[in-house]
Amino acid sequence: MGLRFSIGTGQRLLSGSSNALLPSTSVVTNVILYLVRHGEAQLNALGILHSRNYDDNPLTDRGKLEAAAAALFLHRMGAGGPVFTSPLLRARQTANCINRNYRVDDRLREIDMGEWELKRISEVPFDDYRRDPVKYHPPGGESIESVVNRVMDFLNFVEGINERSVIAVSHWHPIATIAALIMGLPLSNIYKLRISTGSITAIDLDNDDVLFLNLSPLRVLRSLGFSDNELIKECGE
Repeated sequence: MGLRFSIGTGQRLLSGSSNALLPSTSVVTNVILYLVRHGEAQLNALGILHSRNYDDNPLTDRGKLEAAAAALFLHRMGAGGPVFTSPLLRARQTANCINRNYRVDDRLREIDMGEWELKRISEVPFDDYRRDPVKYHPPGGESIESVVNRVMDFLNFVEGINERSVIAVSHWHPIATIAALIMGLPLSNIYKLRISTGSITAIDLDNDDVLFLNLSPLRVLRSLGFSDNELIKECGE
């Protein structure tokens, strides 16, 4: 049984269409979607908003370490399946650590920042946006309804590809939106969620459940005694 989501309310609606074309004997149950936020990028560290120019804004050294830790964590968990990524460079660099055969999916891109593009957070009315991103979306940018539409489409796509696990590398806004939809959290309150760079959020799509939110592989693996040199090797460096 697949999931569809209504726009704006976070209400979840059941649909039988996602797996309708798959033979009943081949349908995979308990599809786990691992949502990875990209590692820290150069403009993240400077507090500058960036959603366009897909080949700009690479990972910092810390971001590369976060990407390597996410890759190692997922590999040790045995989380296989296809890897999809936002087209932005910081996401593609993160995905490349996990699986060099990643696939770019535009539905995972960051929300378009409109007139706020390449401005510091301190230079725009970001507090209003954080308080209610539905009402105060970036001028000339993308609305949260648009983000909901594309992540809904991606979730229904994931349910139809018959994989036990799928990894998607994305950004704060798409990941927080998906988590809010699954949990039934009003979209105006999504900034109550914390989605750190390099974090992993796991969604059980069949049981409509967030298994864990904002898990930091870097912190976990360091606590288990992994050195940074051991971690960075996961990216082939």
